[in-house]
Amino acid sequence: MAQIPAETFKHIIIVVQENRTPDNLFGAVPTGTAAGTVCGVEDPFMTGVDIENGGYGWVPVSGGTRLLELICSMSLPLSGYDSDPQVQTGIDHDHDYDLTNPPCKQLPCGWVADYDSGARDGFCHEFYNPTWAHPCPSYSYVPLGDPHGDISPYYQIAQAYGFGNYMFQTSEGPSFPAHQFVLSGTSAPVAPGVSPPDYLDFVAELVGSNYGCPSGAVPYWVTPEGTEISGDPTIAECYAHDTLVTAAAYCPPNNQEGFCDRPGITWGYYAPAATGSHQESIWIAPLADPQTCYGSKGAQLGNPACPSGPNTEFGNHVHLAGQNGYSQAPIFDDLYNCSKPFPAISWVIPDMNWSDHAMQKISSDVSVYGPSWVGDIIDGVGEACGGKYWGLTQQPEPTAVIVTWDDWGGWFDHIAPWAYYRSGNTTSCPTGDAPNGWGCGYVSGFRVPLLVVSPYTGTPTSSGPTNYVSGACGPGTPNGNCPNFGKNNVYVHDFGSILAFTEYNFGLPNIDQVDNGYADCNAPDWGSSGCPNGNIPLLDFFGLYPNARQFVSITTDKLYTWFQQASSSDFPGSTYPGDPDDD
Repeated sequence: MAQIPAETFKHIIIVVQENRTPDNLFGAVPTGTAAGTVCGVEDPFMTGVDIENGGYGWVPVSGGTRLLELICSMSLPLSGYDSDPQVQTGIDHDHDYDLTNPPCKQLPCGWVADYDSGARDGFCHEFYNPTWAHPCPSYSYVPLGDPHGDISPYYQIAQAYGFGNYMFQTSEGPSFPAHQFVLSGTSAPVAPGVSPPDYLDFVAELVGSNYGCPSGAVPYWVTPEGTEISGDPTIAECYAHDTLVTAAAYCPPNNQEGFCDRPGITWGYYAPAATGSHQESIWIAPLADPQTCYGSKGAQLGNPACPSGPNTEFGNHVHLAGQNGYSQAPIFDDLYNCSKPFPAISWVIPDMNWSDHAMQKISSDVSVYGPSWVGDIIDGVGEACGGKYWGLTQQPEPTAVIVTWDDWGGWFDHIAPWAYYRSGNTTSCPTGDAPNGWGCGYVSGFRVPLLVVSPYTGTPTSSGPTNYVSGACGPGTPNGNCPNFGKNNVYVHDFGSILAFTEYNFGLPNIDQVDNGYADCNAPDWGSSGCPNGNIPLLDFFGLYPNARQFVSITTDKLYTWFQQASSSDFPGSTYPGDPDDD
């Protein structure tokens, strides 16, 4: 495998979408023929992509009994709604706790039910009605050409650049803990001042309507055995752990306001507005970590929001839609402002309309724009500032864009999580299979999609670069019939892989060099002995190095009124074209 040098990329952009699996998002076929070998012909999406259309699940029948049946996936729009008004696909994707769902008071729910001790046959647990157009909506795929959510930009990105067959959500829960993992490699509720920290429990569920570090709305935790317990109200959701970009060792002394940034690294977190009661607040990971929220002041229990003014950790790095001079899509404000340095590391979080999240039905025309939103980000990287982020200028700043989804969202996927650990006692984890005993009881979750775009992503051919599928499997592919989830597998990725590759590229230390109790040190593509060992995570996506490829633009729909009305006068010193699409 090629060895792409460290510091190849001047920028890494991590885009986090919502709630999809590869089977659900990429199982669509333009001919209308069922995808996958279980319920139809081999999926024609791309050669080597491991997609199936359905699987076995327990279906409720009369008398309180259930039957195990083959359930073939049906077409369901990206919005999660079709002409059947009874189908509501805000599918339960908690870990195992939802008081709003009556069956969850007696039966397993969420991930625990879907996984079903490895059988993956519980996806009909939440609701099932044989009179509905989609009796079990969890078994569905998004159709191509949907007028309320065209997913063709995702297909274009995959077919032009890189697609990951075996990318797994690191945690086994919903959005809040998943976003914590993408920023800091853990959702462990580490109390300030506790030494050594306890990484055996993880935050498993969503927080309440509050955010930041309040004294209420404490989420449930999960133990090493996978059992949910009440969280500690003295910690609330204020988790004093290091992140990819901050560390307690760099916080100023004497409890003064300041910064905890790792030296030499600039970073930004572009996210929707945080209102305190809006669901999107749970997607903004820096809100719940004292280092990224309050700087050196640490936990501010009872404070409903992070200090957002100038010269604060949160105010300088976390750019929320419509606040502090930013537009409703803040990533584009900085990407197209050529007079302002763009951060080395950035996270991009969509609002609900652009997130791929199955939405609440608010009208007869429910449209979602996640694929076009991501396509516009790709186009911005290729075209902004004369193409310098792609490497088309005399002073190039090559950029890698990594697009993934925070959790499985309750949708079916036929591939088992790459590793799953349980322990028989409460004080230790199994050491034979779990490196350093990390993550037992809460890793790994189901597959989520992974797209990688960069000047060095693709496969060289005689006619030029073509797409690359990490872990390509199936007849005629080099690996035969995948998957093979042995250790040291360069084709198996998770959120820790993203963190670890970013550390490698920028020469950053591991998030925690003492315990190695974080996802970066336990990424499946590091190797069998923790980090750093053997492979460089995600390295297989950059096999074209040192020969940069030409940028391939992504055709998207116009997104929203703000894009259509914007002009270069809105962004002094920028090259923002109004609508960054090529249409």
